[in-house]
Amino acid sequence: MFIFAVYFNIYLSLHMKIQKAFFALAQIITLALLLIANSFILDFILNLDNGLNKTVGHFDLKECQTKSSNLIFGFDPLHFVIDTRKMPNGKSLSELFKSNSIDGSKSEKLIKNISELIDLRNLRSGNTYGFITSNPCLEPDYFIYEIDASKYLTCELKGDHCVNLQYRNSELKREHASGIIETSLWNALEGQNLSLDLIDQMEDALSSSVDFHHVQKGNTFKLIYNRLYIEGKPTQAGDLLAAYFETDYGEHFSISFKPSTKKGFYDLKGSPMMSRFLQAPVRFSRISSGFNMRRFHPVLKYSRPHLGTDYAAPYGTPILSVGAGTVEAASYTSGNGNFVKIRHDNTYQTQYLHMSKFAKGIRKGTPVSQGQIIGYVGSTGLASGPHVCFRFWKNGVQVNHRNLHFPSPDPLPKHQLDEYFIHRDSIIHELNAIQFSTALNTNKNS
Repeated sequence: MFIFAVYFNIYLSLHMKIQKAFFALAQIITLALLLIANSFILDFILNLDNGLNKTVGHFDLKECQTKSSNLIFGFDPLHFVIDTRKMPNGKSLSELFKSNSIDGSKSEKLIKNISELIDLRNLRSGNTYGFITSNPCLEPDYFIYEIDASKYLTCELKGDHCVNLQYRNSELKREHASGIIETSLWNALEGQNLSLDLIDQMEDALSSSVDFHHVQKGNTFKLIYNRLYIEGKPTQAGDLLAAYFETDYGEHFSISFKPSTKKGFYDLKGSPMMSRFLQAPVRFSRISSGFNMRRFHPVLKYSRPHLGTDYAAPYGTPILSVGAGTVEAASYTSGNGNFVKIRHDNTYQTQYLHMSKFAKGIRKGTPVSQGQIIGYVGSTGLASGPHVCFRFWKNGVQVNHRNLHFPSPDPLPKHQLDEYFIHRDSIIHELNAIQFSTALNTNKNS
């Protein structure tokens, strides 16, 4: 019994030592595992932090720092849905908003704010408008309307519905054009990438000295103008500064000058280029039948006097009043078709026949200015094709307007002539330096 007790005590002693050793080993293993785990966790955190830093850096470079050239109406297409469309014909803003689920007080507030910046009557079909959305699942945030190439409206659709007029970066660059006419004036001008507006300005500037319906092969022209650039890109807008035209009858100059508040074109002596009457009621048409006392009528098939000048032009070509005056008639007859007659003063009257329709607001008693659109080319009445028959009265008798000569307008006042002559000499020097382009530089005498 005694021996059993001794062995039992020895067993208990060894068991306790083994147990302590086991616990000590377990603690060591646990500590080692914790150290290893901490190492992995720390490495993961460090890598995650580096990864976040790299991601943010990448985002800043590629997305946050958007180039201004990538913006559309000032909005980054990476972060906004930009839905643009063309303004429909004859649709009001209220109808436009209603069709896009914007009506009631919001629509009224927007229209009121927009009308404080632009005349709503000047909204044009074909202009760009659109809606800007930050979240495609929600309602749009902005409405935009492009007034022209240089400016647009931005309208908030939430909050106070603020409307802002935004201007694009724009500049005017001085440019030149020149050519020698080989086939037609139109082809020569079109080959110089000139806009219709600049071509019209050239014709207006030279209308009193050059008959563009009798331009011949070999005639030459030179132009100086400012072209409008928007965001560094050229547009078709611009202002004519000077025009030179050489015809078989000599050289013709027209130079822009602004002596006070109104810009005008002047000849080399300082006299205004604006004649009493324009040479023709349509631009760049062709004379299909002149003033003739015994012309064979293409519809009636017999000869009778043609007391006017026919200008052939495509359907819908604008017809211009050749001078300021008052509309005496805007009516229809079986022979004349739709026609407008204008009294310019006690001496002169003009008439425009075979219109497809009258211009808006043209009726008896309407005052018109020189160059104002009064109707559009058609073939109503006794007409075999689209043209305008232009008739000119002097003291109640129809005459050939192309044989008439009107006195030149008074030149600039003496106190302005010296300034004009300095400007004129500078422009002539610039015109003389313009070389004809290689493609058009052919020998006129060949």
